[in-house]
Amino acid sequence: MSQDTKYEKSRLLRELHADSTAITELVTARIEHEDIDYGTAALGHDELVTLVADCCAAWLDALAELPYSLEPARRAGRLKAERGIPLESLLHAFRVAGLVFWEIIVESAGHDESAALPRLSTLVWATVDSYSVAAAEAYRRVAAGGTAQPDQGMLRALLDPGLPPGQRAELGRRMRLPDRATSVVLAGDVHLDATGVTTASTVLGDELITLVVAGSPAALARALRTVRARAGASRPFTDLTVAPAALEQARFALRCSGPGETGIHRYASAPERALIAANPDLAADVFADLLAAFDRLDPEDAELLAGTALAWYELGGSTTAVGKHLHLHRNTVLHRLKRIEQLTGKAFASPADAALLYLALHTRLLRAPRGRPDRASAPPGGRRAE
Repeated sequence: MSQDTKYEKSRLLRELHADSTAITELVTARIEHEDIDYGTAALGHDELVTLVADCCAAWLDALAELPYSLEPARRAGRLKAERGIPLESLLHAFRVAGLVFWEIIVESAGHDESAALPRLSTLVWATVDSYSVAAAEAYRRVAAGGTAQPDQGMLRALLDPGLPPGQRAELGRRMRLPDRATSVVLAGDVHLDATGVTTASTVLGDELITLVVAGSPAALARALRTVRARAGASRPFTDLTVAPAALEQARFALRCSGPGETGIHRYASAPERALIAANPDLAADVFADLLAAFDRLDPEDAELLAGTALAWYELGGSTTAVGKHLHLHRNTVLHRLKRIEQLTGKAFASPADAALLYLALHTRLLRAPRGRPDRASAPPGGRRAE
């Protein structure tokens, strides 16, 4: 049903709908003016405009005595609970919005529609009450369920690319982040407990995201060295305006970490993994024959061969060094490498073949969880993701 058809019985409603953008701007401006919690970075201006527009559209349906949705109210309640905006401010905003909306109706009503104002007043305030109740219920569910805390909501806002850049510094102050700090964003199940850093965490999608802020790069590095869980880290940054980009870097870095690895994989620290993670399906297809050579083996045997080859790459192609690291006789190392050559048709002595095998082995690492690792599957020093 078109808007004209919905409101065809009322000139007033047609005109209000036509002026909906201006009405939204007036309501938003009044809310931001009268409540400090809406004039800060806890909720961006554009976000508030969207919420107000959706509410006003539903209220116009209510005035036309048509079915209207309470979902805009529930969404407002959830979002404001997550951002740490007090419930009192949420309810005050609906009262302010209702008052402005009613003032506009009175000013727009012609002489021939003045008799309808009492009925419209009843509809407006009944709808405002319904919206207030629905928003408060959604707000309390978030608060009671412990699904968000003020810092979580503010961190989500900080990482939101839609937040105007000028509001990020103010948001950082509200989060009590140190000035001129060095920060990283981490993606992964990391619960950092280190001195000298400030952290804030939230869940985005199905990922735990953590902002780590330190007074110096050295303090940040010390804190990250304590992480044992699998995680991806962005590049360090000092300007909060790059926080959304840092979030994407951290997520990508996590995809560059093998499912069986632990520790932090830093963004752009392994170009070969970045190329594979950027298009894993393409990598699996390109290296399908090489991967199949390992897949045909017993899983434990495949792990032994792959681990030996990775150690060979890590240790500069020295079979003697690989033997010492894996506690193997050098001839055993040579035998395993020769088996790989026979299985794949590639030769480690050929730079081009060695490069393809290297990429295929890393594709295998990122593709799926490995079998139980042993000494041969661990790179030198039991290398964690870096």
